[in-house]
Amino acid sequence: MALGLLHQVGHNSNWNVESFQTDGCGDGLILSPLHQAQATVEKLPPATRSVSIFDPQFYLPSSRKPKLLTYPFFPEQVDGGFQTATFVAHASEVAKACIDFQIDQGFRKVVVPTRYINQMYPSYFDQQRMFTIDAFMEHAGNRPLCLSVALTAPMIQDADWRRRVLNWITSFPNVDEVYVMYEHERNTKQIQDAQFLTDCMAFFSDILNTGLGLVLGYTNTEGLLYSAAGDLTITMGAFENTRIFSVDKFLESEGERRGPKARIYLAGLLNWVQFEDAKRIRDRAPRVWQQVYRATPWADEALARLVEPTFNQSPLYKHYFRNMQDHVDELRSLSLAERRALLIRKVDAALAAYREIEHAGVPLEKHGQAGHLQQWRRVLNGA
Repeated sequence: MALGLLHQVGHNSNWNVESFQTDGCGDGLILSPLHQAQATVEKLPPATRSVSIFDPQFYLPSSRKPKLLTYPFFPEQVDGGFQTATFVAHASEVAKACIDFQIDQGFRKVVVPTRYINQMYPSYFDQQRMFTIDAFMEHAGNRPLCLSVALTAPMIQDADWRRRVLNWITSFPNVDEVYVMYEHERNTKQIQDAQFLTDCMAFFSDILNTGLGLVLGYTNTEGLLYSAAGDLTITMGAFENTRIFSVDKFLESEGERRGPKARIYLAGLLNWVQFEDAKRIRDRAPRVWQQVYRATPWADEALARLVEPTFNQSPLYKHYFRNMQDHVDELRSLSLAERRALLIRKVDAALAAYREIEHAGVPLEKHGQAGHLQQWRRVLNGA
C-alpha cells in the first residue's frame, strides 16, 4: 500500500469526475448516492469505476433524500419505509442487491454499510450486526470487503472504545479494508484540538498495524497530518460538507441555507481563506503571496476576473484538488519520519507566513487564521 488520495464526491459530482479523469488528480472516487442518482453512477466509465468505491450511505436509513431513493436497496425504499423493528426481515435481500450492484458496476471493492449510531451503547456492535453486517457477510462469501464505520469524536477519544472497535473490525476474515469517518463537532472549519488529533493518529496507526487498508473519509487538510501515521488513503472534497462528516446533510435541504463566501486554498498556509482576503494578501504582501500561493490555471483565471467567483463555481475547487495532489505526491515516497519532518517544516513556514500577513495589516476572519497549525505542531512533536 502507498499513501492514497480519493475524491469525496458531493454536490456537483462532475467536478470531482472531471478533476480525476481529465486533470489527473486523485487515485479514484468515493461515490455518493446522496449526490449521484443510480443512473449517473452507472454512466461513469468502467475505468473510473474500477479504481473507485461506492459508499451505500446507510448512515441514516430513513433518509428521504431523492437521489438516495433511486437505489432500490436503500433501506427507506424497502417495505414502504424503514423501520428498525421490521428491517431485519429484509436485511438479506438488501444485502444481496447492494452487493450485486457493486459487483456489476465493477468497483474496486465491495463496501459494507453500517448505521450511524452516536452513542457508545453496550449493544452498539450487536445493532450493527443485525442491521447489515450478518447479511452482508453471508452474501459476500469469500469476497474481500471494505467495512464503512462512522464514529463520533468521543468514541475515538475513549481508549477502551477504540480497542473494542479495533477488535470488531478485525473479527471479519474477509474484511481487508476499512472506510472510517468521524463526526467532530466544532465551530471552526479546521480541527483545533491536538488531543483529538493525537487520538486519531494512534487509532489509525493501530488499524494499519493489523494489516488492514484504511480510507479516511471526509477529511479536511488534517488528512495531510494523518500521513505521518502510515500509508493510508485520505480524501478531498469540494463543498465543506464533504470535508467535515455530519449526518445533517442526509436530513437538510442543501438549498435552504445562504451560500458562503468563496474561499481559496493556499497551500503555503495549509488552509482555506476567503477569496477577498487572498487578494488583499496578494496586493499588500506580494512576497508572502509568492510563498503561500501554488498557482494553477483555475485559480489564476479566478484571480484575474473582474467579478469574484462564487462558492458554487468549480475553478477554486479544482485548484484545491491540484494542490492536494501535489501535497500527496510530495509525501508519498517518504518514510514516516521524513513525512513528519516535512510536515513540521511546512507548519513552521505557514506560521511564519501568517505572522508576515498580520504584520502587513491584512486581517483574516477566524476560519482563515492559523489556529489549527499550533495544534498540528503539538501533534507532530509528540508523534
